[in-house]
Amino acid sequence: MCSDDFQPRLRAADLKRLAEARQTRLLEEGATLHPVVNSTRKLAGNFWGSAWMKQLALCEAGGMCLAPGRTLLRHGCVLDVQLSPCTITALVSAEELYEVELRLSPMEGEQLDALAAACSGHIDSLLSLLEGRLDTAVLQLLCHPENGLLPTPHDWRMRCSCPDWAEPCPHAAAAIYAAGCLIDTEPARLFTLRGITPSALLKPTRTEALDSDSLSAMFGIDLELPPQP
Repeated sequence: MCSDDFQPRLRAADLKRLAEARQTRLLEEGATLHPVVNSTRKLAGNFWGSAWMKQLALCEAGGMCLAPGRTLLRHGCVLDVQLSPCTITALVSAEELYEVELRLSPMEGEQLDALAAACSGHIDSLLSLLEGRLDTAVLQLLCHPENGLLPTPHDWRMRCSCPDWAEPCPHAAAAIYAAGCLIDTEPARLFTLRGITPSALLKPTRTEALDSDSLSAMFGIDLELPPQP
């Protein structure tokens, strides 16, 4: 079963106790940790963090089992998360302390060109992009569930030191949600994870600017971009 009714093998109190003890031990050993704890219902409150969580909800509706990750995150089990280009690494406490490495396919080629073409002339500033203050049509493209900035299930490559063969296992799912919490406070991290810089969507690419009909055909949606200023 994959739902918010997921019950870990350990009780919540035991999960928290083990996580706190392991975190204390690691710090005493000189480790540098970047823990993420989030017990809120929505897990994110800003634009890109919320978009990340909505994309995960779509992935879950498509069969990707993620609820165990929410449970671990809310119980303080994500002891360390680090984001780098196309990579998430994490330490997640559960029955044991597990090492997680998640890799994302970089955004490149035609997909990146189409997004850049859509954004060209329609973004007032880098701040507008990071805060999601854009035309509705541009946001439709950037947040497209299959061709936008947000990763799909096919984009992930997952490795965890646990014996669970599921993809994602509960510990990988916890790391994915924790990454979304970091993106919620620092949206530029999303671009880092996709292997691009935000400015890549503000500059011309090797593809000439596409019109609304071309973009609609590429993304499979009806849209009408406002005229460029």
